[in-house]
Amino acid sequence: MRDLYTLDLHTHTYASGHAYNTMNEMALKAKEKGLELLGITDHAPAMTGSASLLHFLNLKVARREKYGLPLYGFITFIQMPLPTLYLQL
Repeated sequence: MRDLYTLDLHTHTYASGHAYNTMNEMALKAKEKGLELLGITDHAPAMTGSASLLHFLNLKVARREKYGLPLYGFITFIQMPLPTLYLQL
């Protein structure tokens, strides 16, 4: 395992409600810019304007790699008493 990577671990897709790109578009651009790892940290359904829980649960079938770039994803519920949920893409 390497010690250093070129990466971005805090990005949002359209599912967060205030971004404009899909996961595929973001992965392609990240690869073009030379990133070696991309983290997608969309806002969970508890945040107004974000996608429904069903959208996030469906990510379990999403590819964990696009364009040769490893993808990792996390969603966090921001309203209590909901538990924090982490999904690795």
